[in-house]
Amino acid sequence: MTTTQRVTPSSVFVGGPFYGLVNPETGVMAPRDQSKINRIIEHFEQGGAKVYNAHRREQWGAQFLTAPVCTKLDYTEIAQSDVFVAYPGVPVSPGTHVEVGWASALGKPMVLLLERDAKHTFLVIGLETVANVEFIYFDEVDEILEQLDDAVHKVLTRTGPVRTDI
Repeated sequence: MTTTQRVTPSSVFVGGPFYGLVNPETGVMAPRDQSKINRIIEHFEQGGAKVYNAHRREQWGAQFLTAPVCTKLDYTEIAQSDVFVAYPGVPVSPGTHVEVGWASALGKPMVLLLERDAKHTFLVIGLETVANVEFIYFDEVDEILEQLDDAVHKVLTRTGPVRTDI
């Protein structure tokens, strides 16, 4: 009997809504919103991966970088990561959607976290026609964590060309 060894990433970029979730009164994201992203980050760190993430880097909104600096950093870190994992957001996060586009154009394996009962843009749910992506549909963060390792393993071991003849 042969067992397949799970492929795990050495580096991950974790993206999700940020700027629009920062409370103008406190200057940071609400603890509930922080927790959703932080649990995903910690999941990968516990597995030994280096995690790139703007939320932590910019202290959940307390220390926003300038637009040129954070744009370049996010792009560079996505390019350096083994896999891109993101929650595009409900309501939609324009910045995260830009990052999804970058990851797709860079040919990065992706796992997108989509709320089960939400309406998602066609260009996100149709992404599997042009990119190496797995979708995790969820109601609660625990559902994400239960499926995350399998989804990452699938995109990291998937072979074959992505369609470019469209």
